Amino acid sequence: MLKKWMYSLFIVIVVVAFGYLLPNLFKPSLDTKSCAFCEISIVSRQKFYEDDFVIALYTHKPVVEAHFLIIPKRHIERFEMLSDEEVVQINQVIKKVHQASKETFGTESYLLLQKNGVEVGQTVPHVHIHYMGRKLGEDSTVKFMIKMLVAPLLGPISLDQMAFLTKTMQSAMQEDSYLEKRFSLN
Repeated sequence: MLKKWMYSLFIVIVVVAFGYLLPNLFKPSLDTKSCAFCEISIVSRQKFYEDDFVIALYTHKPVVEAHFLIIPKRHIERFEMLSDEEVVQINQVIKKVHQASKETFGTESYLLLQKNGVEVGQTVPHVHIHYMGRKLGEDSTVKFMIKMLVAPLLGPISLDQMAFLTKTMQSAMQEDSYLEKRFSLN
């Protein structure tokens, strides 16, 4: 029984890994001339938060329901190229997104993922941090990892779903901002 389970797991990992790596074989380098996060039509469709330095987006191919992207407004390809101000503000926005995600999706825990370079799977030449929220009791790491590998192979969510989810997060972010200002000790 254990051998059959291990063999099945190995096959799943190989198939998913191949599916994940296959697009990179046909796209060996980042196309720095076209950046999805610099295209106004994409950003306006997926954005639920914006300040002077940072934008938060709902991803078009979510791994989990609470899957967001936190990006600098300025086009920067790698994390180490960010200014100190941008890094601090990205950190603040991650905290705000987490609060809104807790309220909206009931998440408690989250994974942050940021890739630097095509060799580690970066496909958009713009720094972006994936926030993937998990609910209390969601403990299947294997299932979660398989979802992470399969999600890029699936189609994007519908425009209606995107509009609903971005409006929902936008409302939660505004509520969080209102409470922060009202109860601030500053």
